[in-house]
Amino acid sequence: MNTRWQLQYEKLWSRKLQDPINCLAVGKPFLEELIEENDILIGSTAGRILILNQSKPPEVLMETKGGSIQAMHLYDLTGLRAQDLVVGDSNGVVTMFSRQRFLSKLDIGSPATHICIHEMEAQGYEIIAGSMNGQVTSFHPRELFWTLDIGRESKTTATLGMNRYRAVGIHCILSAILNDRFNNPQRTLLVCDGWPFVHFIQDGKRIQSIRVPTVIQSMATGRFLSASSARRFRVSSETSRPKYHADTDIVIDTNQVLLGGQDGSVYIMVDGEIHPWFKVGFGLSKIMTFRPTCLPDNEPDLVACVGLANCIRIYSHGELISEIKTSDWPQDITVGDVNADGQDELVVGLFNNIVEIYAWKLIQ
Repeated sequence: MNTRWQLQYEKLWSRKLQDPINCLAVGKPFLEELIEENDILIGSTAGRILILNQSKPPEVLMETKGGSIQAMHLYDLTGLRAQDLVVGDSNGVVTMFSRQRFLSKLDIGSPATHICIHEMEAQGYEIIAGSMNGQVTSFHPRELFWTLDIGRESKTTATLGMNRYRAVGIHCILSAILNDRFNNPQRTLLVCDGWPFVHFIQDGKRIQSIRVPTVIQSMATGRFLSASSARRFRVSSETSRPKYHADTDIVIDTNQVLLGGQDGSVYIMVDGEIHPWFKVGFGLSKIMTFRPTCLPDNEPDLVACVGLANCIRIYSHGELISEIKTSDWPQDITVGDVNADGQDELVVGLFNNIVEIYAWKLIQ
């Protein structure tokens, strides 16, 4: 346990829903300016996207007329300075909405598992969708860019002794800014499926794959290492080696990637190499980076971990600093300012259809 400070939480409110909770997002879709608190968006069955906040009961925001909503993302697709909505369903259809109107849809061939936005180096963006058939698809509302069969790439990369692994769909996709071998920041797309690999994708092609000790369920990016903690990891070049000063222990100002494993461990990728970071103790379904406004600038980002257990565990410096007990397994977690106080809250959706909202403060 971290001896410097602890993260104390308080449950603000909760709500029992009639509909199952498949995925969560926080925002104010279709509005140019935030004039009140953000809403909680809930992807549910029968193509229904519910909207929820403390002051009113849940209501249906949109209906895609398709399958169960499996993945969801808010982003300004049209450049009109409003949050548009991208949802993927169990029928394999990704639907895009702008200003509460249908914008476009794309059939990706099998149930959607993950949606993210990959911003381009020279402005612009790609919508990246993963599916149960192991494919990753890149597109705009009006244009298909590319499709890559990650399952086939994993099988091609696999060696003898790995036959027990099977590609069972895309587990996670991450768009991150990482330093290349010349120590220059570069936008990178990472993909993991049911094989123990992290695949690096560029322009629809696999450019590199790294073997990992277990199947990866979730990824997150942020600043997790201080100058002293980074010394335990071997770095590949002197140019990227953090300079450590005895009188200070600053957080390294470059992003690292965390990998949440099926084996209950979190791994960290530093300079393209995978290292064990900490053990959570149960199979992980999602890891999430967040940074409370009360966190001092000299502290690294925090990591929330959920999976096959009735709890949320929060880590800093690779150490457990807080644990929230829940009445069921968390299905999804996210953060956002849902009570208009200028601070993000933790939003949790449980398998028993309960949404819980937590605030936190640091205790020295």
